[in-house]
Amino acid sequence: MNNLSESQQALLRVFKQFAQFCKDNVLTYYAAYGTMIGAIRHQGFIPWDDDIDVFMFRKDYDRFVELRDTIKDNRFKISVYVDGISPYPFAKFYTTEGTIWEYSQFPLIIGPWIDIFPIDEGDMDDEKANKALERFHYTMWKYRKSVAYASWGEIVRDFLHLDFMNGGMKLVKKVRYAPFKKKYIKEIDTRLDEIRSIKGKTLRCYSTALTNEVFEKSWFEKAISVPFEDTTIYVPSGYHEFLTALYGDYMQLPPVEKRVNHPAYFTDLNHTLTREEILKEHKDLLVEKKSMPLKVLWDEIIHRAKGWPRPRPKKKK
Repeated sequence: MNNLSESQQALLRVFKQFAQFCKDNVLTYYAAYGTMIGAIRHQGFIPWDDDIDVFMFRKDYDRFVELRDTIKDNRFKISVYVDGISPYPFAKFYTTEGTIWEYSQFPLIIGPWIDIFPIDEGDMDDEKANKALERFHYTMWKYRKSVAYASWGEIVRDFLHLDFMNGGMKLVKKVRYAPFKKKYIKEIDTRLDEIRSIKGKTLRCYSTALTNEVFEKSWFEKAISVPFEDTTIYVPSGYHEFLTALYGDYMQLPPVEKRVNHPAYFTDLNHTLTREEILKEHKDLLVEKKSMPLKVLWDEIIHRAKGWPRPRPKKKK
């Protein structure tokens, strides 16, 4: 606990509130991905990591989202796409204390958070499941374009500075996608209903990359409590099988050059700031990322390519 970074300490406080909220509402969660590795290998955070990911089965996840207005402590909230601000296909449990602006093109600016990924059924070779996955991400792609923020002043400045690529992209989002945000939210609801209707012998997380992993149901038969810093966290009973399938020898530390965290566009854990305040008072501290980060841009391209409507075959006369 004493060796934790400032961001890890803040995140641990958020996690404790999240865990209590789940306990109060009888919601089951499981540590996911790197958080699961940290819990098993380090009994806490991976030393160089500064995020927490959890899984929830769809039934618990839907209740979790429905209960977002019942959190008693107003310092903690739940962000999800239906609010028309979050660009993510999964929920975030966050604190209003502190400021993290993850991506410059999106307006979501919140305090330290936990990512909550819903788990549904679906087999990898199930055509219905794969089509539902593609349609979901394609709709999310359009929705993200609709929430990407750019004022008319920013667009004009880009063109005046001959930055036609950024100016053009912002203009297209402003005119082509932003007016239809509510329509895209309804479409996402429809896509999620498709996902909820899918049955299979295995489990999938439709919110992550399109090259989805498949999880065995037996891995998630029980939630077991393990140490995590000065508290505990739940992991699936089949955590060894899960981590081995995804990471191989997960107890082996990665090379030093791969021990990296998740940089954000702007971070201030001591103050709660708005976008306008950041741009006015802390512009010199902004990470120099005028364009979309390469990873995000690549994800966008993949989602668009995967979800592009296929041309219908011409009917024979």
